[in-house]
Amino acid sequence: MEILPQDIAFDFDGVVADTFRLFVELARSRYNVDIEYEKITHYEFLDVIDMDRQDAEQIIDVLTMLPKDLYLSPNKGAVDVLTKIADISRLLFVTARPTKEPVVKWFGKHLPHVDSDYIRIEATGVTTKKLGVLKDYGIKYFIDDRLDTCQMLDKAGITPIIYDQPWNREPHPFVVVRDWDDIAGMIDWSSQADRACNSII
Repeated sequence: MEILPQDIAFDFDGVVADTFRLFVELARSRYNVDIEYEKITHYEFLDVIDMDRQDAEQIIDVLTMLPKDLYLSPNKGAVDVLTKIADISRLLFVTARPTKEPVVKWFGKHLPHVDSDYIRIEATGVTTKKLGVLKDYGIKYFIDDRLDTCQMLDKAGITPIIYDQPWNREPHPFVVVRDWDDIAGMIDWSSQADRACNSII
């Protein structure tokens, strides 16, 4: 599979950002609750973890707003690969978060060498609205960690790619990437090489 950079878009939480590991850390540090990451076997993880729901929802609220003192790590390799893609094409991120401003700030911090005009973020509020956004942008491939979303996109003619997480390992027919090295291996980088040659000439 070779994907042109302009044909692919990405989910944010769980794909670009290591959000759920931060949830686990905040549960431990703030509420003394130990959660084993690999046992989060359902995307609706509040249904499968042993934690007071109100406390868990408070953490989710914090993660949603991403205050300045909260360090949300990028998944390993994400920054390098996204920066490389941005040399060829604008980046598109489609998230079910209710607001995009915290994500905009996050990218400003973690992708400082990418012009903000090259980073497009669409916050849909609900997962089901991702499809319309992706169609509007003419996207052919989308990387997500939620299996339900991938099933929805597949039925609509958009090729889903699963970013491997404990909550999406039930049997499915979709391509799986384990990390950003796998993603980099799918990208057609030829236009970047052409740009480099042109700059030399």
